[in-house]
Amino acid sequence: MRILASILLGICSLGPARAEVACSRLVFATNPNYPPFSWVEDKTRYQGASIALLQKITLPGVTMEPVIYPWNRAQAMARAGQIDLLLSLRITPEREQYLAFTRSPAFPNPIVVFAREGGPLRTADWKLLEKYRGGVSLGDSFGGGFDAYLKEHLHVEVADTMTENFKKLSLGRVDYFVSGEYLGRAYLRSTRRQGEGRILALSPPVSREFIHFAMSRKSRCLHLLPLIDEKLKELVRQGIPARLLEEALDSMPEASETEPGKPATRPTR
Repeated sequence: MRILASILLGICSLGPARAEVACSRLVFATNPNYPPFSWVEDKTRYQGASIALLQKITLPGVTMEPVIYPWNRAQAMARAGQIDLLLSLRITPEREQYLAFTRSPAFPNPIVVFAREGGPLRTADWKLLEKYRGGVSLGDSFGGGFDAYLKEHLHVEVADTMTENFKKLSLGRVDYFVSGEYLGRAYLRSTRRQGEGRILALSPPVSREFIHFAMSRKSRCLHLLPLIDEKLKELVRQGIPARLLEEALDSMPEASETEPGKPATRPTR
């Protein structure tokens, strides 16, 4: 009996080692149209703050392999265990069914009110917004209790894209537009259109959201999540993600006039 117990104990002790050997290759993906967190350059490689942050997380003996797919497909592949790691997305109950998220956030993703400089709005006071016309993008949600307040008290128009909303704001067809701060700043920097009034992000944010890294619950690399989380926590403590976001904003290419607003996408991921 003691011999059998010893054998079983030895077999169990090999489990983690075998798992680590099996995870010599980690496949990851991110949203290909989510600047400044991530975008695709030359249709072949990711750029952006998410990629720069991942490059600072070393996993001994593990090769990280990027794959580029439309965001909805990448999430479906992670659900099936075909992608191990997804970068920079919000925690939602539906996603938690098939993804295990880092406890430490990867980046802040505050939601703000954008308005024209010199316009009627100076602050993002919720009560004050009731007097004006706003804009939101189709399918967006904002957290922090703002969604319910918007539905009950605010007058907003829904447009298909961020591009349309910023155009409406510039033309005075709406007085404000609610979006992710960094996503909106990326849009404004990438277009740099001339002849339009300056657009500003108002304070305070309507909600203070965060985005995280997450691993497929079917991934054979899932045991590495605590190590990724530990390294991510230290990088956040050093202020690295905030610095990488600013660097990504500065390095963004200008959008062409034939595709105004690209890269542009929805603020909540």
